[in-house]
Amino acid sequence: MKPAMTASQWYDAIATKLHAVTGVLSVLLIATSPWILMGRRLPPNSSGWNSWHVYGGLCCALLAVAFAFDVCRQGQWRQFYPWIVGEWRQCQQDLQGLSKGQLPLSGGKGLLSVIAGICLLLLLMVSVTGVGWWLAQGGEYALSLRYYHSLFANCFAGLLLIHALLGLLHLRDFFD
Repeated sequence: MKPAMTASQWYDAIATKLHAVTGVLSVLLIATSPWILMGRRLPPNSSGWNSWHVYGGLCCALLAVAFAFDVCRQGQWRQFYPWIVGEWRQCQQDLQGLSKGQLPLSGGKGLLSVIAGICLLLLLMVSVTGVGWWLAQGGEYALSLRYYHSLFANCFAGLLLIHALLGLLHLRDFFD
């Protein structure tokens, strides 16, 4: 009989899957968002897509917060947000390399990590505005929150696509 997992072991087991689960749920929410018809509030007789988007989005928001917490907990924030402490060298080298036709290296504090960090910040902004929109249903700020939610979601979708394509650069590390 296995001994019971501690809270830390339980969290670590979940944290290893946060990136993939959050990514898949985000892609599903983005892919189905054109079918969403909501304005100031979630209608009482809303479609299944509306309800799925709202409650799937709430789940995604919780995952995004857990993912951000995990990044900060493990000290990876220095890798994804080196600009906070004024470390631009590797990112600048990656940009100079791109201008010469060289692909940036995976990992470290370079361009690929900064893009991943910005992607996480955008996901958090999508989450905050989405939850805010849900909480403000029918109120005077609901439509403004909806606007910002859509704006951040579009930015996130574009950067997520770039992040996924750049993630494929990891594959070249296995073949070099």
